[in-house]
Amino acid sequence: MSLSTSLPRIEPSTQPAPPIGRIKRRRRRTGRRVLLAVGLALVLTVGGIGGYIAYENTLPTTFATNFRDGQKDVPTDSRVLISFTRPVLPSTVQAAFSISPATDGAITAISDNTQYAWTPAKPLAELTTYTATLKAILDVGHHRVQGTTWSFTTIIVPHVSSVTGAGGVALNNGDEVDPGTVLTLNFNDAMNPATVAILIGTKPATLKWAADDRSATLSTVGVPTGPLALQMAAGGRDQTGHAVPLAFSLHSGIYYHDHEHTTPLKYPALIQVPNDQNAVDQNGLQAANIVFEYLAEGGITRLTAIFQNVPDLIGPMRSARFISLKLGRHYKGLLFQSGESAATAARDRQDPTPQFFDVNGYQFRTPARIAPDNLMIHGASVRAAEVNYFGGISAYTLPTARPVMPPATSGASSVTVDEHYSVYTYDPVMGTYGKTEAGHFYRDATSKQPLRIEMLIVLHTQEQLLNVGDGHGAHIHDYNIDSSGLFNVYYKGQSWKGTWKSVNSHAPLVFTLSDGTALSLPPGLVWIDVTQ
Repeated sequence: MSLSTSLPRIEPSTQPAPPIGRIKRRRRRTGRRVLLAVGLALVLTVGGIGGYIAYENTLPTTFATNFRDGQKDVPTDSRVLISFTRPVLPSTVQAAFSISPATDGAITAISDNTQYAWTPAKPLAELTTYTATLKAILDVGHHRVQGTTWSFTTIIVPHVSSVTGAGGVALNNGDEVDPGTVLTLNFNDAMNPATVAILIGTKPATLKWAADDRSATLSTVGVPTGPLALQMAAGGRDQTGHAVPLAFSLHSGIYYHDHEHTTPLKYPALIQVPNDQNAVDQNGLQAANIVFEYLAEGGITRLTAIFQNVPDLIGPMRSARFISLKLGRHYKGLLFQSGESAATAARDRQDPTPQFFDVNGYQFRTPARIAPDNLMIHGASVRAAEVNYFGGISAYTLPTARPVMPPATSGASSVTVDEHYSVYTYDPVMGTYGKTEAGHFYRDATSKQPLRIEMLIVLHTQEQLLNVGDGHGAHIHDYNIDSSGLFNVYYKGQSWKGTWKSVNSHAPLVFTLSDGTALSLPPGLVWIDVTQ
């Protein structure tokens, strides 16, 4: 046998039940104790809350901002938000807040005088560290707000900052450049050249990058004259990987420009220029807006050159013809000439055209030319004649605009005008026509450069040979340009047809292409051959 090792169980003794009266008294005492405990707990709770409120009231007011100190790549259009734990007066915040570098901006309340925003007047500078400061202030309840400073750095948004042409002149939409101009694209950041593609129209341009990769040049040599559209293809990035988010485009144009010095006029000057063998090459024709060429007499043509801005020297000058009187009225200007025949003077009296004849001190004879083709005038004298003798003529500016042409009817690299013994040849590099007449290739006598014609128009109208002498026994030609007729226009090596008309005898001729498109005359030299 084995002995049990467990301890014996001991039962508790049974207590006698208390009397009923003692039970009731005990319950009452227990209830009072509970009430006292609850009351004491309530007192302690209320006292604790009050104590906590009193404690909290001793704490300073704090604030938070939307940028942590040292934050980078902050967008340049961001605003600085300030949130206080207690209300603060707007005037207090305005006086206490500042930012460096100094930047114009305004503080505005957002909600309950506890939230404010500082908004810059313009986007912040890129890749710039700004330091914001809030001086120590008091809130509405006179709690102290500890002052502090914090800094953040803006992101850089790589983009083309400017495009410049010859001489570093900035180009904007609508500006034009000469053929062959080298354009420079300037970026606001060092770029990753492998990611940057500039398109001329739809064709990639060849870029030559600067050593710092902040600019690239492209040449317009070989680019056809006319409208020029540059744009950047998607995917461009700087050297730190920032993408180019903004679309870039430039709408310009490549056209020949006459860069000689000119004097602007209140209204056009129409100058009679001879075109015989002793007169060519003439001075100043390149600066003209329009040159009308027509037969005068004896198979010799004469020119009426119309200027809105006159060059320093124009000539030689000769006498007017019937058509030049009409042109003076149509183009609202002053007709400059050496004189006129009795027949021309009589015709002028029927519908007068303002005219300026050979006046000492204004026109002059040069020994460098053979008389009578040696009467010249300076641009300053043209303007002086308008101001001193014909100041009452109303101001007028010849309308010019780059034409928007429909599809061409045919090419026109060479144009012959038999009536004027002329051949016009298109130069695709310059986008202009050169003129050869009776075997002579025309140059401007001032610049010694080829005469460059932007647009050529052959105007067909009724022509009459009048039994009127010019002093040399020849008959003169007259042209009906106060009516309407057909014309051919040659521009950028292409040709079109259309109709012209005179709206009235005191308004410029109106040209309309066959498809109904109104033809505008471009800036630059427009040559109009008036023929049958």
